[in-house]
Amino acid sequence: MATIGVELQTRTPTVDHKTIKAQIWNSAGLEGYRVATSAYDKGAIGAMLVYNMTKHLTIDYVARWLEELHSYVDKNIFVMLIGNKSDLSTLRAFLVEDVKEFVHSKNLIFMEIFALKS
Repeated sequence: MATIGVELQTRTPTVDHKTIKAQIWNSAGLEGYRVATSAYDKGAIGAMLVYNMTKHLTIDYVARWLEELHSYVDKNIFVMLIGNKSDLSTLRAFLVEDVKEFVHSKNLIFMEIFALKS
C-alpha cells in the first residue's frame, strides 16, 4: 500500500543491552510534503531513502532527497539507500553497478528488498 501524507512508526529495540527509541517517519517523497519533511528530518541521526528499482525516475530523486536531507541535518548521519521491488529484478530500470557506484560516492549503505516480504 502506498503512503499518503506522513506516517510515523515507533520501535524500541535493544542494542548492546540498551533500549533505544526509534521513530520512523515515512514521508512518501512527494513534492507536497517537502516542507513538512524538513521539520521531521531535523534532529535525525539516520535516514532510509527508498526507491522503486523498476522506475528510473525514482533513482533520479534520490540525489535530490539526499541533498535536501543534508541541508537539515548533520552531513555525517547514517544513510541507507534501499531499492524496493527486488522480486522484479528483470524489470530493473538501471544497472546495480551504477547504483553501487552512486552509493560508494555518497558513503551510503545499500540494500535491496521486496517490501511485501522484507
